[in-house]
Amino acid sequence: MTEEAGLVHLTYNVQGGGYYICNCCKCCCGVLRGINELGIPASMVINSNYYAEIDPEKCSACGICSDERCQVGTIEEGTDAYRIIRERCIGCGLCVSTCPSEAIRLVHKGPDKIAQPPVNEDAWFEERGRMRGVDFSRYK
Repeated sequence: MTEEAGLVHLTYNVQGGGYYICNCCKCCCGVLRGINELGIPASMVINSNYYAEIDPEKCSACGICSDERCQVGTIEEGTDAYRIIRERCIGCGLCVSTCPSEAIRLVHKGPDKIAQPPVNEDAWFEERGRMRGVDFSRYK
């Protein structure tokens, strides 16, 4: 869930959706388990408009973001501060909500880095089928 200009955005796999709020729990979410257990790149399975960024000047190196909150292992300890492995970040914001020094923020990706989801669920199924070599034309 993200908030921009006072608007709360729910998430879904299509542009017109808004059916659930992702709570980012790696123990029961198949998507997050795929990232963690199979090493699937986060960008291949999560379409987020955001990524987290840590200000090393503000980071107290407490480790809460890494040890307790990040569900995909995207935060690692650096020399003086923690850092985000951007390719693994799913932009959920859990780290932001628990940083005691307010060193973490979500950054909106540029338009060239944002993949538009399919228009509706039918287009979503067609795209997934195309990627797997399945022809859905007989079902139309």
